[in-house]
This record gives sequence, C-alpha cells and structure tokens, in this order.
Amino acid sequence: MKAAVYEHYGPPEVVMIKDVPMPVVAEGDVLVRVMTTAVNIGDARLRALRVPRGLSIPTRLAMGILRPRNPVLGLEVAGIVEQVGAAVRSFKPGDRVVASRGFKFGGHAEFMAVPETGSIAGIPAGVSDADAVALLFGGVTALIFFDKGKLQAGEHILVNGASGAVGVMAVQIAKQRGAEVTGVCSAANADLVRSLGADNVIDYAARDFTQDAARYDLIMDNVGNAPYARIRHLLKPGGRFLMVIGDLPQMLAAARRKNVVSAAVDDAAFSAPYYRRLMDMAAAGKLRPVIDRSFPLEEIVEAHRLVDTGHKKGSVVITVGASA
Repeated sequence: MKAAVYEHYGPPEVVMIKDVPMPVVAEGDVLVRVMTTAVNIGDARLRALRVPRGLSIPTRLAMGILRPRNPVLGLEVAGIVEQVGAAVRSFKPGDRVVASRGFKFGGHAEFMAVPETGSIAGIPAGVSDADAVALLFGGVTALIFFDKGKLQAGEHILVNGASGAVGVMAVQIAKQRGAEVTGVCSAANADLVRSLGADNVIDYAARDFTQDAARYDLIMDNVGNAPYARIRHLLKPGGRFLMVIGDLPQMLAAARRKNVVSAAVDDAAFSAPYYRRLMDMAAAGKLRPVIDRSFPLEEIVEAHRLVDTGHKKGSVVITVGASA
C-alpha cells in the first residue's frame, strides 16, 4: 500500500510517498480503507521535532531518538471497513468509520488497522468523510479541556487562537454549552469566527487582549503565546486557565495551581466515546467542520507546508481514497 513516510526529522520535504507493507489484522482488529485523513499541528511538530521548550528529549524518547520509530504520521482517519478479525462483532465490511491508533499514528496511508475496542466509531449518514475527519482533532481537544475545566452555561470564555483546528471547534462547542465566547484571531479570520457563534472577536494584530479591562471565567490558549503569567489578572474569582499548549516549566507550574487545566491529550483521549459524541453533534447539525484546504496524498508535502505557516483555518484534509 502507499503511505506518506518520513525517515528522519526535518522540513516538509522529508515526507515521501512510498510503498509499505499492509497492516497485519489480528482477530480483534478492524482494517480501515482510508478515505480521508488530516495533517495537524501535531504531525508538523513531530515531523520537524519542533516542540515546546523542555520537551525535546522526552519527545525523542517517545517517538525515536535519532529517527522516527513510527515513520507514518497521521493521527486520525475516516474510511470504510475493509476487513474484520474473527473476534470482531461491532463492525462489518462496508461500515463507514472514524478511527485512530493514538500516538502510534499510521493514518497517512491507504489502510490502517485499529482494535475493535480502541478508537473507532461509526460515521452518521449525511456526514462526509472529509467533514468527519475535520472534526476530530480539534473537537476531541475542546471536549477534553471543557470537560476537565467544567465549562458551564452563562460563563464567559476567551479562546486564543479561535480560527485553528482546536479553536473553531472550541467556539462552537462552548456556544452549544451556553457560554459567551470571545475569540482571538486575525482580522482575516474574524468573519469566520463570528459565523461559528463567537459573540465577540479580537484582532490580535490591532489589540492586545491581555491589556483589556474584560474579565473571563475561562481563558483557553491554543497558541502558546498567552501563558498563565500573562493572563491571570484577566480571570474572575474561580476562573480557570485552559493551557492547550505549554512548555515543560509551564506544565510543572500548572501542576501546582488548581485553576490551571493542563490536560494530557494522550492515546486514551482519542477514544470511541469522544468520537461518538462528535459524530452525534455533527449528525444533529450542531457542529460545522472548517476545512482550509484539501490535498491528495501525493501532495502531502504541500499540506505540511501550509500547516507550518501557522495560519491555516480549521483543518487541512488529505484525500486518500474515493471519498464519500
């Protein structure tokens, strides 16, 4: 099968299309023919080994010291069940699914095998493969932080980085929960963020929100340029800081503060229950996918280049098969 492979860390050009062996399907596995996948900020950072301060050594130990241990990136996919193992009962060939192997990756390929009991859920009728995969990374991250941060109806949340993959989902999910939402983004993306439900939009180039008089129940930093030290004066009594991106010193400091949420987005996070919640919301018309651009698998280097700019809107989708 064809896959996008990177054999050493570096710029987008280290990614190549190669033939690799088909996944081995164990008796409890589901083999998915990949229709769409995505290149997200995690793929780009691991490809370049560009991680927050203090995390380079732990990342190398986890992902490969000198070269990638798992040469096929791709956290999540949408596709069609091609084959099931003898013990599988919940899925059958022909089912449309979203799936992930967590930080074992493997989604930037024509096929991916996932345990039936792992991160896999059905795609509802009426939701396309591209739309389904575009909801996953940002949607799961927003749900994790909002659940842990206990976002409540009537609270006011500021979303820093409101037009990225996490931000576009955070704005919508926060509105679904009855919150007032202020989004921080560029002027070019202000109309998009408003259309997703934001009550207020701040152009970061024209105004430094940390100098405003406004106070918030929650502040969500999806960019990494608004650490707790810069925003703590903006939190109301009982307010919480959702640190989606932070370096090692900030993570260590967060462990000592009850009002800082630094949730581990790990293998357990990308799970079937979260996927089912997102698919149910999409089927009910409560979530709108935002796709900046779609590329065929053969042009995945261009997708990495776009993500590296730091200015993509929502998700960058890769088309692998003839998608629904």
